[in-house]
Amino acid sequence: MMKRKNNFDSFLERLIFLNREIELRGKLNFNDLSIHSEDFYIKLFNHLLGLNLKNLNTVKPNAEAIDLLDTENKTIIQVTATCTKQKIENTLKKEVLKSYADRNYSIQFIFVGAQNNKIKSETFVNPFQIEFVGRKNIFLTEDILRVFNTLDVTSQENIIELIDLELPEMILLDNKRLKKDICIEMSQLLNENKLIWQNYGPNSKMAVINPLEQTTLDFWNFRKQDIFDNNDKILELFYKHENLFDLEERKGFAEFNEHAFSFVANDTTRLDSNVYKVFPKRFSELIDNILKGDEDK
Repeated sequence: MMKRKNNFDSFLERLIFLNREIELRGKLNFNDLSIHSEDFYIKLFNHLLGLNLKNLNTVKPNAEAIDLLDTENKTIIQVTATCTKQKIENTLKKEVLKSYADRNYSIQFIFVGAQNNKIKSETFVNPFQIEFVGRKNIFLTEDILRVFNTLDVTSQENIIELIDLELPEMILLDNKRLKKDICIEMSQLLNENKLIWQNYGPNSKMAVINPLEQTTLDFWNFRKQDIFDNNDKILELFYKHENLFDLEERKGFAEFNEHAFSFVANDTTRLDSNVYKVFPKRFSELIDNILKGDEDK
């Protein structure tokens, strides 16, 4: 009895960790799961539910409506971090499901990350009448735990061993992907800043031709607020995920932080190119190098 309880506690702890990681990505609008994550969940649910799932995304990338497929048990599973009625109905209306409905397949949704306990009580539009009942075919974390608790001790230990084996590599790969996504977002913000600086800043064509005109000043005062906001967003992304960056990269962010602080501190009502530091080219190059290095791996 004690071993079963220890197994349950260990499994719960690992699921909570996984959900927290996925939920964090969701808050950054990175809701899709990586291929490696999908492969991990295949192994987990094959052990947990006694299925023989295959990953369709490795055969057909971004397979429409279908992530995992078990032809022996005629089961389709979609693993998703978007726990909404709209997500389910958008899947159920996909034309590809018609042929599976005609062959008596069922579809199940397994929600990871942030949970929505009300989702099972919803009524869903199911145009092709594929076998699907919300209260039975939707799996939340509590359902996964309930199934785990019914397994024999050996099966439970095999699942925990699987998670401990796969989790470090999955986290490493997902962290690389998360870092890339964050740097892409930072790069977009930097590009926006660069365009604002070039078009409206103290060295812009507008400022050089008409340095004393009120219109020129008004444009710059208005648009530089976007630069302030974008700099704040970049730094917020970094400080939330500082552990993803190495020492040299952190030095680059420290320099950018000084640049952002100086930019705000030197804010003035006059167009004077001497009171502003130039666009942070070195920091932009750092982000580009991180993205380029990721592509080379």
